[in-house]
Amino acid sequence: MKVFVVFLGMMLVSITFIAYQGDMAQYLRLQLAMKAAAEEAAAGAALYYDERAYSQGFMVVDEEEAGKYVAYIAERAAADMDLKGQERLEYVMEIHDDEKGYLKEGDSPSVTVTLTLHTEDLFRLSFLEVCRVSRGAEYELEAY
Repeated sequence: MKVFVVFLGMMLVSITFIAYQGDMAQYLRLQLAMKAAAEEAAAGAALYYDERAYSQGFMVVDEEEAGKYVAYIAERAAADMDLKGQERLEYVMEIHDDEKGYLKEGDSPSVTVTLTLHTEDLFRLSFLEVCRVSRGAEYELEAY
């Protein structure tokens, strides 16, 4: 009987470990996809600059066009993730340029995009609960 109880305990620990490893691999793939989408959105949005302001020596990001691009990338990322039910992908875009100002003196123009996925629990184990995944990226225009 002792051997049977020890076997059941080891089997329970092994199944818990396997479930954790599978869920963690899925979580890491999701984070990697969100990181790539955030980097692509930030880099692409920074390229939409106001040409008129640039010709006068100022670096100003066109917020409307940059916002459209970030929305497109977020929609495409959500479609690639195949969201179900109550799951949703939100984004926040922050622009720091000559028009909106910088966080500190001497900063370069930049676009920061943060993607946040609100989802059901990603882990099957009852003692782990992850319902929100967030990744961000910043693209900085150096020495314009």
